[in-house]
Amino acid sequence: MSISTTGIQLDRGPGWVREAVELISSMRFAISLLTLISIASVIGTVVKQNEPAVNYVNQFGPFWAEVFTKMGITSIYNAPWFIVIMAFLVTSTTLCILRNAPRMLGDMRDFKERVAEKSFAAFSHKGDTTLALDRAQANGEFQKLLVAEGYTAKATSSADGASTRYAARKGTSNRLGYILAHASIVLICVGGLLDSAVPMHVQAWLGGKEPLRENMFLKDVPPTGRFEDDTVSYRGNILIPEGKRASHSILSYRDGTLVQQLPFELELNRFIVEYHATGQPKMFASEVIVRDPDGSSFPFRIEVNKPLIHKGVAVYQSSFDDGGSRLKLKGFPLIGGRDYNFPLEGEVGTSTSLTNASESQAYTVEFSGFRAINVENMARANGMPENSELVERRFRETVAAAAGSAAAKEAHNFRNVGPSFSYKLRDQAGQAREYNMYMVPVELEGQRVFLAGMRENPNDQFRYIRFPADENMELTGYMRLRAALNDSTLRAQAADKFATQALPTDGDATQRVQLRDSALRGLELYAGNGLYGAQAQGGYAAIARFLEQNVPEAERERAADVIMKVLAGTVQLINDMARERAGLPPLQQTAENALFLQSAMNAYSDTVFFGAPILLQLSEFTQVQASVFQTTRAPGKYLVYLGSLLLVLGVFAMFYVRERRLWAVIEPDPQQPGTSRIRFAVQARKRTLDFDAEFDRLKAAVARLGGT
Repeated sequence: MSISTTGIQLDRGPGWVREAVELISSMRFAISLLTLISIASVIGTVVKQNEPAVNYVNQFGPFWAEVFTKMGITSIYNAPWFIVIMAFLVTSTTLCILRNAPRMLGDMRDFKERVAEKSFAAFSHKGDTTLALDRAQANGEFQKLLVAEGYTAKATSSADGASTRYAARKGTSNRLGYILAHASIVLICVGGLLDSAVPMHVQAWLGGKEPLRENMFLKDVPPTGRFEDDTVSYRGNILIPEGKRASHSILSYRDGTLVQQLPFELELNRFIVEYHATGQPKMFASEVIVRDPDGSSFPFRIEVNKPLIHKGVAVYQSSFDDGGSRLKLKGFPLIGGRDYNFPLEGEVGTSTSLTNASESQAYTVEFSGFRAINVENMARANGMPENSELVERRFRETVAAAAGSAAAKEAHNFRNVGPSFSYKLRDQAGQAREYNMYMVPVELEGQRVFLAGMRENPNDQFRYIRFPADENMELTGYMRLRAALNDSTLRAQAADKFATQALPTDGDATQRVQLRDSALRGLELYAGNGLYGAQAQGGYAAIARFLEQNVPEAERERAADVIMKVLAGTVQLINDMARERAGLPPLQQTAENALFLQSAMNAYSDTVFFGAPILLQLSEFTQVQASVFQTTRAPGKYLVYLGSLLLVLGVFAMFYVRERRLWAVIEPDPQQPGTSRIRFAVQARKRTLDFDAEFDRLKAAVARLGGT
C-alpha cells in the first residue's frame, strides 16, 4: 500500500474549508511545519535562551537585541509563533495518523490471498519445483519451512480439494514504524506544549491573575498575584540566603511576575562553591533541608547536575548571588577642598541616605551587590570615554591614559582581582547611576590602581577609572592631591612657585608674571574652579575646549604640548605642598612617583564623567551567600520520554524491518504420480541485494524438501 501525501478529501462544504482541511491533514504540510520547528530549534540552540537583556545587547547590539526580543528569538520555545506552529503540527500529524493508520493496520492483517495463480509469472522472484512427496507430505514440510523462515501463513484448499493455496507474510510491523514515528511527534509536541508557558498563561487567564510590577512582602501579595500548588506546569526562580527559608517561587508573567506556592519549604544551610586555580568557579552546591507541610523533613545536597525532585517539582542549582552581605565602607568626597574620609555601613539589598553638605542635596545609596571573588579578563575591561575629537593627535596621545581601558590591552590573562561591591547613587530627582568598586588595588601596566566603574544604564558595561594607590597602597595620596587641586590658595601658590623656579627673580619680571598667569589659568581650567557638575567641568576636556576656542588649528599641537608640561609641573608642586601640610616629605624624583602623578592627573580628569560627588571604598565585609534555584513542574516530560521511545522503535521498524509477501500453490504432479508440484512467488516492498540472496536461499530450501 502506498502512502498518499494528500490530505483528507471532503465531499461537502465550502471550497475554502475543503482546501484548508486537505492542506492541514496532508503530509506535505506536516513536513513543512516540522522543518520550521527544526530551524527554530537550531536558532534556539545557537542563541542562548532567557538570558538577561544586557547580555543580548552586549552580544548583538541594541538594535538587533530589540529585534530578537520582539521576535521571540531570545525565548523561542515560549514564543507565540513557535507555539502556534507546534499546535498546527500536532493537529496535522494527528490527522495524518487518523487518515492512514486504519488502512495500514488493515493492510498488516490482510494476507492478500486474492493474488491469482496465473499472475505468478509476472513476479521477478518466482519458483516452480517438483517434490518427491505426496500433497499431504508436501503441505506439512512447506508449512514447517514457512514457520522456520518467519512467515505467518494462511492456507486454503481448492473447491475440489486437489490443491492448496498459501498466502504468507512477515515483517508487516514495518507499517507500525510509520504509526509509531508519527505518534511520537504528536506526543513530543504535546509534552512540549504542556511544559511550555501555555498552561500557566491559560490558568492565569481563567483565574483572573494580574502580574506584580513592584516589590512587596509576600504577605502583601494579593490572591490575583499568586498561584496555589495546583499549577499544571511552570518554571520559576527562587533566591534563598544562607540560614533562610522559602516556599514560593517567582514566575515571569507578561511584563511582571507571579508568586507560585511550592508543595514544600526549602531551607538553605550552606552554599558551597569550589574554584579552579585561576579563580574561576568549577562547582556549585547547596546543602538544604526539605520540609513538608506535615512536619517531616530530610536533608539534600543540590548540585548543578543533581537536582532535587520532590512531589513532582524539580529544584535545580541555577546560580548564586549575594544574600545580604554586611559592608563597612569609607566615603571620599570628590568635590571641594576636603580630603578626609567618613565611615559608612550598609547591607546588600538595602539603602541608606547620604547628605552632600557642599551641594545641600540628599542622596540615597542603594547597595546592589557584592562579590568576594572576581575573575576578570583584564584585557577586555572598558575605560572611560575618550574625548579625542577635541584635540589633535599629539594631545590625544598625551592624555590617552586618562581614557584608556581599565586594563592593559595586551594582558589577555584571567586574574582574580579580589572583592568588589556595587551600589547606586540616586539623587532627589530619582536619577541614579550605578557604580562598581574593587576593594584592593590591581596591578595594571606596572602600577597599582584602584578600579571604580560607572554606568548610567543597566544595559551598559561599566566604564572604569584608575585611581592610583599611594606608597601605602591606599587612596589617601590621591585624595590629598585632589583636595589640593580644588584649593584656590594652593593653586595660586603653585603657579607663583612654578614661575619663580622657571624664571629666577633676576630675570624679566614681566615674563615671570605672564608665565605665572598662564600656569594659573591652566590649573584653573584643569581643576574646574573646584566645582562639580556640568556648569564648570574641568580635566583634560576643559583644556581641549580652551585650545579649540582660542588657538588656531595649526598651532594647537604645540600649544597643547606646552600646556601639558606646565600643568604637570604645577601639579607636582601642589602635591608637594599638600604632603607638606600633612607632615610628609615631598615625593622623590623617580619613575614610579612620576607615574603616580600622571595617573592621578588622569583619574582627576576622568572624574568629570564619574557623575558622583563621593567615592565609596570597601574596607571590611561579612559575606552572606545565597543560592538561586530554578523550580520546575514538567509533567509533559513523561510524554516526551514516551514519544522518544516510540520514535526509536518507529525508526527501527521503518528502516530495519522489511516486509515480505509469499504466495504458493501445492498440487499433485499429473506427470509423476506420488509427487507434488509447488509453484510460488515472493514480493518485497523494496528490492535489495539482500532480498535477492534471501530468495535464492528460500528457493534452495524448497527444492530440498523433496530431496531434489
